[in-house]
This record gives sequence, C-alpha cells and structure tokens, in this order.
Amino acid sequence: MKKLLLVLLSLSLTVSFAQNIQGVVIDSDDGSPLPFVNITINGTKVGAATDIDGKFSFPYKVEQVQFLDVSYIGFEKKRVTEISETMTIKLKEQTSELAEVTVLPGENPAHRIIKNAVKNKKLNDPEKIPSFTYKTYSKFVASLNVDSLDTSIDTVNIEKEDTAYARLDSSNYNLSSYLDKQHLFFMESVTKRTYLAPSRDNETVLASRTSGFKNPLFSLFITQMQTFSFYNDYITIMGNEYLNPITPGSTSRYFFIIEDTTYNSTSDTVFIISFRPRPNYGFQPLEGLLYINSSNWAIQNVLAHPHEAEGLQVTIEQQYKKVGDHTWFPSQLNAELEFRTIQINDVKPYGKMRTYIKDINIGEKLKRKEISRATMTIDDDAVKNADTLLAQFRVNPITEREAATYKTMDSISKAENLETKLKILTTLFRGYIPFYFVDLGLDKILRYNEYEGIRLGGSAYTNSKISDWFKIGGYIGYGFGDEDFKYGWDTEMTLDKYSDLKLIGGYQYEIFESGRPDFLQAPRASIFNDNYRIIKIQQWDQTTRYWAGVTYDVLPKIHTTVKFQRENRVMVGDYFYQFEGGENPVWQNGFNFSELIASVKYTPTEKFIEGPDFGKLTYGKNYPEFYFQYTRGMADVLNSDFEYDKIDLKFQHQFRTVRIGTITVSAQAGAVLSDVPYSKLFAGRSNRNLFNGDAIRYFAVADRNSFETMLMNEFVSDQYIQLFYRQDLKSLLFRRNNFAPHIELVTRAAWGSLRRPELHQNISVQSFDNGFYESGLELNKLYQLTFTGIGLGVYYRYGPYQLSDSIDNFVVKLTSKFSF
Repeated sequence: MKKLLLVLLSLSLTVSFAQNIQGVVIDSDDGSPLPFVNITINGTKVGAATDIDGKFSFPYKVEQVQFLDVSYIGFEKKRVTEISETMTIKLKEQTSELAEVTVLPGENPAHRIIKNAVKNKKLNDPEKIPSFTYKTYSKFVASLNVDSLDTSIDTVNIEKEDTAYARLDSSNYNLSSYLDKQHLFFMESVTKRTYLAPSRDNETVLASRTSGFKNPLFSLFITQMQTFSFYNDYITIMGNEYLNPITPGSTSRYFFIIEDTTYNSTSDTVFIISFRPRPNYGFQPLEGLLYINSSNWAIQNVLAHPHEAEGLQVTIEQQYKKVGDHTWFPSQLNAELEFRTIQINDVKPYGKMRTYIKDINIGEKLKRKEISRATMTIDDDAVKNADTLLAQFRVNPITEREAATYKTMDSISKAENLETKLKILTTLFRGYIPFYFVDLGLDKILRYNEYEGIRLGGSAYTNSKISDWFKIGGYIGYGFGDEDFKYGWDTEMTLDKYSDLKLIGGYQYEIFESGRPDFLQAPRASIFNDNYRIIKIQQWDQTTRYWAGVTYDVLPKIHTTVKFQRENRVMVGDYFYQFEGGENPVWQNGFNFSELIASVKYTPTEKFIEGPDFGKLTYGKNYPEFYFQYTRGMADVLNSDFEYDKIDLKFQHQFRTVRIGTITVSAQAGAVLSDVPYSKLFAGRSNRNLFNGDAIRYFAVADRNSFETMLMNEFVSDQYIQLFYRQDLKSLLFRRNNFAPHIELVTRAAWGSLRRPELHQNISVQSFDNGFYESGLELNKLYQLTFTGIGLGVYYRYGPYQLSDSIDNFVVKLTSKFSF
C-alpha cells in the first residue's frame, strides 16, 4: 500500500509540465553551492538531490508543494514552506561535534551495502567497458575569499628611532578592490578521450587557455587532479594515492555509517554512507560520503578528501549518471582546494576545479590503429583555436571576473615576461640555471669521493635561444685529492622529437667505477637514493672516451640507443692483467676498447604526453621496466686490444597491495663471453668499507639498491645474477598520532663465477659461486625533514660467505627516504 501511494504521488506530480520548481542550495556562511543535498516533498520520500553544483529541479507546479524538507550531512535540517518557481535555499553548518557512535552486536547495516558495492565493482567500473568516447569542458580558478577581509582604511602606528609615525594602511582595501574585479588565476580546456580496452587510452587537448600563459601543458594539471572514477583500488588526488573505501576488506579498515536514505524512483534507493579510517590505520586513508544506488549497487555520488592534510586540503566531488540501462558513468568531477599554510593579507587562497563530461558514447566501434599510444596528446591548434572551441563547450558563459582575469593576467604576463620566467623555473627543476644562450648545470659544481676528495667544477649547454633541435655543451672539474682535471663535451641533434630520433656524440676524460655495468637507458641516480656508495668507491678507471651514436623509439614504449665508443682505461692502483701468456707473460694496466653497443628499454605501462612544442614527455611511475644491452668488443679496430661479447639484462617491478604494503622486486644479470680485464667484469654492487683493516659496522649510510654487508670490491665475476626484494609495509604495523615510521623488509642475493682468476693480479678476485645473501629491517622516516625522512637499518649477512666473527655480519646504517 505504501509503495502504491508513492507511485500515485509521483504520477500526480509529473502530470503537468507547465511549471518547474528549480533552484540552488548554498552554504549560508560562504555562499558556496552544496552538492547532493537531499530534498523531499510534503513529508514523503519522493524528491531528488541537488547536482554537483548544488542545483535542483522538480517538474511540477508551485501549488502542488506545501513544503520541502532539506537535509545534508554536517548541516542543520531545514523545512522550507515558502515555495516559488526559482529558489535559493541556505543551510547552516552544524556547530556541535558529532556524537560518538555506539556499535551494537551484529553486522553493521552499512557493511552489507559496501560489500555489495565491492562485489559489483567490475560491473560498474566505467573503465571496464570495452570502448567509450567522451568530451570534457574543464575550468579552474584560484582566488581569495575577500569577504573575510576588513577593508576599512585605518592608521598604523610605527616607531622608529624613538619617533612615532602614523601612516594609512589600505592594503586590505586595495586587495579587495582588485579581487572584486578578477581572480588570481583562471584556465579552461576542452578535451576528447578515446578508450579501447585493454591498452588504448588517449586524451587529446582540443583547446586550452590559461591566464597569463600560452603553455598548453597546464591542461595536465586538470586531468591529473583526481582519478577519473571512484572504482580503482587506489584513488589519486594531486599525485598522491589513497586507499579506496570500495575495496575488498575495506570494512575492516574503514568505519561506515548509514547517514540517510533517499529515493531516485520508486525502485531505486540511494544509501548515503559516511566513511572514515578506523583507529591506528596503516595506509593513506580518505574520509567522506558515498551515495550508493541500489540499482546494481553502483556509486551515484562521491564526496571525499584525504583524512590527513597539512599544507593543502583537496576535496573531490564526483557525480555519475545512468547511460543506457545499466551503466553509471561519471558526468561531472569537481575539486575544492584549500591552501592552509599560505596567506595573503591574512586570507588563505583557494582553488576550484569543474569538469563537465559530455557527448558520452559507450560501445562505439573504434580502430586501435587510429588511437594514439600517448596518454595525452596536445592538438597543434589547441591554443590558436581555444576561444572558438571554449565558447562552444562552456556549460555557462564565463563571468565578468573570469574574463577580466584573462585580460589582466595576460597583460601582466606580457609586461613581466612571465612565459620566460616559467621556462627558467622549469629549467631549474631539471638542474640547470638559464644564462642568456646557455644553461649552467648544477650537478657538477661540488662533488666528493674518497679518491678525488673535494671536486669543484661546472658545466654549460646551449639552450633553445640558439636552437630547438641542436644542443652542444661541456663540463670541467678538478679533484683536490687526486690533483687532476676531468672534462668533456657532448652534442645531440634532434631529427624527430616524437620518436626521439637523435644523433649523439661526445668526448670525455673522466673516472668511472671499475667493473660496474653501464646501462645506456638507465635513469640518473636520485639525490637521496643510490648516491651514498659513490663516496666510498675505491677502485676507479681513468678513462679517455669518445663516441657517436643514435637514439630512436622503435615503438612509443620501446627506447633504443646504438652507439660506437672508443675507450682507453687505466685502473688506479697496482692492478695488472695478463695480456699475453706463455713462458714470458705480459702484464698490463692500461687497455684500449672499441665497442659497438645496442641498448633497449621497454616500459609497457609508460605514460607520456605528445605536443607540438616539446615532442614527447614521459611522466609518472612506470612499472615494469625491462632493459637489454648487447656490447660487441672489436679487436684491432682503432688499436683495440680485445674482442668479446657482453650481455646485460635488468628487470624491475613494483606491486601495491592493501595488506602487506608495496613490494619492489628487481633482477640484474650479465655475462662476458671472453677473457677481459677487471674494468669490463662485474664487481658486486657493494656498500661497505674497511677502516684500519676492520669492516665498518656503524655510522654509515645505506642505499636502497646495494648490498650493505658486502665489502667494496670483495667479489668479481664474468657472469652473474643478483636479486633484490623490498617490502615496504609503510605504517601498517605501527602508527601513533604524528609518528608513523615506515617499516621495510629487504632481502638480497647474488651468484657469480669467474673463469680465469689467475689473469688478474694485485686485486681480490673472489667470486660468489655458492651465493651471497643478506637480509635487513629498516625503520624509515623516524625523523622527517623537508623532502626526505631519516631512519635506521639493520642488515645481516648469512650463507656460504658469512664472516668468521659473527658480529661482523651485522651492519647498522642510517637510511633516507623521500617524504612524498
């Protein structure tokens, strides 16, 4: 009977479409629209919810409605009796704290709904659809809430040198006057996304306009602000990843409460469920509201923000609509940014992003070859045609303040040359200081290692003011320990920026670690990781090298380098290699090598952007990674002494799990198929020194990819394999208030052999045929610095090469880890 009455009431309210009641629900304090507010009619459960912009609309006459009941989580309920065709409803935020929730025996009723939503994730996830296309219109504004400013002009007393002065303070007035007319920043974009499972997913920027700048890369900021839908196990917000409350086992990690229930129709119930992390959580949590529709237990709306936020709090809002009979697809994505640590005249800036998803086509027949492999493509005319396309796609015309922001910031940019300053800033992030026609390098100014001592130097390379396709530069450095200069130059000529087709060449007089594999495609070591062992390296090669080659991306995710190089290497110290055998062997310490090297890197999940100004730009974390490198040593070519074949392999992958944290595994292997000097063998990647003949056990610093208990140059081989395993439990096991150290477990192993150790003299030639093993426990981020956290690591050496004195198998070291 109750359902029949609801049906009759619903039908009676939709008989006439002559009038619509429409309006917006806003926060009474700041006037901001409130999304997903529940509105019911005449005391029934018939009604609707506001959309993501706080707007609502009912298709019936004013005289049919006696009152509206309005409710929203965190705000006081309100009954509205003055009904009109156009309404603005103001809600007041609750001032009282939420009461503690008493959990009674039995299953939490919210858990059944959450488990159903988890069970239907794959069915409802829009990115599990075989194919779709859509277009978006996005805009982002940054400004100040000047309503909280005291704009009165007052006098300020100043005392200086025992004399009192008075001056007028009009800074707040001037700031308010400025921001009444325009915002601090405004940008818009139009994109088209084309998705074809499993591997084609491209978003093309069709139009982009940014106040003060012409660089279309600002569009990336909008697309990367939040995850497209709320179905991934981890939700990305401003580059940080948070555990989704809609994941298997989430009821043991999050606390859920049914806050309200609404009805989309007589058959669809919408459950409004709040969520927050349980105490002593060990993951990056969110908190907020989920609106779960009983139709397929799909997400209808989401309000969420990180549970912990310091300098920047970001709240995301997502709205879904039904496309077809069963598919719930995102229709609008919002984000609110609150800058908590930045103030301008005692007022904090804020940001607002709106993305409207339009022209949704599901199941469209798409051809794989017609979809770019790039994650994002910037159209050649994205900036040129921006005004025309933006006018077509805007949901609402831009306001006078937004239009004034374009005009004012464009004029300021031109006067202050902001485009050039932006290029300077990005160059600094790459480690260079722009100076007229050259970029001065920062990485070679100051170095230190135990062989060179303090090393001072500098480098410079031509920049785009000379040429966009040709670059040449060089460096010089002086080591006060070895009292020797090092120097070099190199050049590259770009023939095609999209395929990274370049001609390269150069010359160096430099020192390189003896016996270290050199992958041409490997990235540079970071500042805080994999650089500490460089200080302790004992065995170096003084090297004169020149080379020429070519780089080319055979496919977008397959990067190749082929080069010829000629080297002369002299090992420092007393090392000698038996160059010729027989009754009168020749022992030598300087060697010539002529090599042809082919190197390949494959990253199947790599994300990259393609654009007319910069070509191809890789971004994000891309796992797994595969490296293959083949080296052919050619005797009698430019007086080369050796003929050999050398193979190097490397693999790295990272797995993210909810229960046991992040697991990183890597493997590296290599083989030289002929007899060669120590310089071309494989020395173990060790990170432990001797002091006065004793192995150091304390006060050293650990790298994240080295054997911490292996002595420098303790082992060498001509064929080897090494395995690294790291399990980052983050703060899953221990978390107290602001103290949340990351617990990490590490295990490393290596095997290797050397065919003819007798060819090498005055150096350790022990190989690890039986296997070298170590394991460790790291307590990272015990103390937080600005960009990195400091901790402690304990490592233990075991197996066939365990040291005789048990205590020597233990090593305690400082550790470092990025804070983001």
